[in-house]
Amino acid sequence: MPKYRFYATLLDRFQTYLDTQAEDYFYQDEEGKWHKNYSETEDTLHFSQEEVDALLKQELLDAINRVSHEPSEAASKGTAFNEVIDCLIHNRNSENGSVKICKTEFYGVNAIKSICDGFEFLFDIPFCKSVAEYFKGSLSQVFTSATIDTKFGEVELYGYIDELRENKVYDLKTTSRYEFGKYAKYWQRHAYPYTLIESGMCTEINSFEFTAYALKGGTSRTPLITGVQYPEVYQYNHEQSKVLLKEICERFCEFLEDNRSLITNKKIFNEEE
Repeated sequence: MPKYRFYATLLDRFQTYLDTQAEDYFYQDEEGKWHKNYSETEDTLHFSQEEVDALLKQELLDAINRVSHEPSEAASKGTAFNEVIDCLIHNRNSENGSVKICKTEFYGVNAIKSICDGFEFLFDIPFCKSVAEYFKGSLSQVFTSATIDTKFGEVELYGYIDELRENKVYDLKTTSRYEFGKYAKYWQRHAYPYTLIESGMCTEINSFEFTAYALKGGTSRTPLITGVQYPEVYQYNHEQSKVLLKEICERFCEFLEDNRSLITNKKIFNEEE
């Protein structure tokens, strides 16, 4: 029986906690606006490295404890877009209870309206159809789970794969700006193929693709949302990923044990609430 249970994106949060330097940190003010911690014009830091470390630790603990936050428009847009694409791929209605989707008309132009977390988005139909065509024939939102042995005990890794086709895993990302290598340190590219193979769902996975879409539009001047695709592909090596996953899981287990008194979500320890 697993001693710990981690979903893949939680490992990304932990990686951010380990890696982020004070000059690269972004913080949100009381009005919800984001600012870079380092001011180039003044050559000063808003928060010191010690303060940034403390903030990142609290953000990680909040993620572990599943503390609810006000939804962000960017995250809601990504969720809405992903569900729109899945509906088009499989010619179905929305199966995500938090996302409502319907066709609409905007100044004589047909569009797809999607409402998520109180935010309303208008997606360009030709753009969405081209994205759906790219993933044609894939399985969507595939749950996968498998265990890995560590010196702290057995860890269960789990998560939902956006798209799976033949021997390739896809994770759909939305962003306002893209630079190549943006997702290089994301653990999904190791965890999802690993769990597919270890669980017996697949015998072989050759590659993992972060299919990023730099979205534009969604403003009062240009309401229709379109985007540009940026595929970021990584070859998958099972034995190599197994070693890397073991290492990051052991570091995360150590963090959890050191901070056990601050963790209220006991499911991460595979314990009932």
